[in-house]
Amino acid sequence: MPSPSPSPTSAFPSPATHRSALSATAPNSPPSGPPPSFAATPGTTPPFPATPGTTPPFPATPGTTSSVFASGGPDGSGPSNGWVVLTFDDGPSSFRPRTLEVLRRETVPAVFFDVGMRVAANPQFAAFQAREGHQVLNHTFTHPRLATLTPEAIRREIIDTDEALRAAGVRMPFRGMRPPFLAVDDAGRDVLAGLGYRTIVGVDVFAADPDAATTPEQIRDSLLAGLAPGAILLLHDGNVDTPSGRAAVTALPEIIRGVREHGYGFGLLDEHGAVVPAGPLQPCAEPIPPIVNPVPYLPLVEQFRGDPPQDPPPPYVIVESPHS
Repeated sequence: MPSPSPSPTSAFPSPATHRSALSATAPNSPPSGPPPSFAATPGTTPPFPATPGTTPPFPATPGTTSSVFASGGPDGSGPSNGWVVLTFDDGPSSFRPRTLEVLRRETVPAVFFDVGMRVAANPQFAAFQAREGHQVLNHTFTHPRLATLTPEAIRREIIDTDEALRAAGVRMPFRGMRPPFLAVDDAGRDVLAGLGYRTIVGVDVFAADPDAATTPEQIRDSLLAGLAPGAILLLHDGNVDTPSGRAAVTALPEIIRGVREHGYGFGLLDEHGAVVPAGPLQPCAEPIPPIVNPVPYLPLVEQFRGDPPQDPPPPYVIVESPHS
């Protein structure tokens, strides 16, 4: 798709500790007329290569498989094989409204590991997600490799995201986070624990959705092939440094249908990061919010932009990491 025209719009609101460090390099404004159709948004290098000395991919703690709640299907029938959880990293982006529409229609609760700079740019999503019945947790402010940061830089990434979520009106259900690239070393774990983050949530099933060349069918088949009781499933509905996202939201209805057909229900996470039963999503009365301000992206990873290369859907802005 052609690059949207530059706009003089400033980057996005953010905590003071990051505002000066995140410089906008390529702001893009939405075109006039109807909202743009959903495009793609990958952003990390599948399968998330680890920084030496880290311990990815944090295998998830097995969840419970009891049928305390009936949430296997939209009709309230309980699952026969147990519970899994849908998690989404890196948002909110321009794909988030579509994600929320599908989850609302299918009455599926989910967990959003949101990036602080994107929460600050479009704070209307975080609080809505919580009111809608989803969980919202910490995914750092600028999506850095934690093992490359000083202890103070790690603290700022976590604290600034906490502040962005609080400013948006979100109270996290517990102090849980997922490290970018699924990697953190022992020193980083100690810093996180000092901030009260003793629950580092892992991933059991990952589709290579950060790559804009990955198809909806490939994403669907990858996730369904890895189903097991207590599995934590990972999707990106707008990666932080690639233009993917369209394929993931296109695949989402078939993923939900396939999970249910395999006899699983959709749960949430407990304070230990384990999958637990959850009732069907009870949507709030509010309309799903739209994107209002440009979505921050880190410089795009060229090898994951597809062929021909894609751009993120407008409005977006490219920002430099303060840790570059």
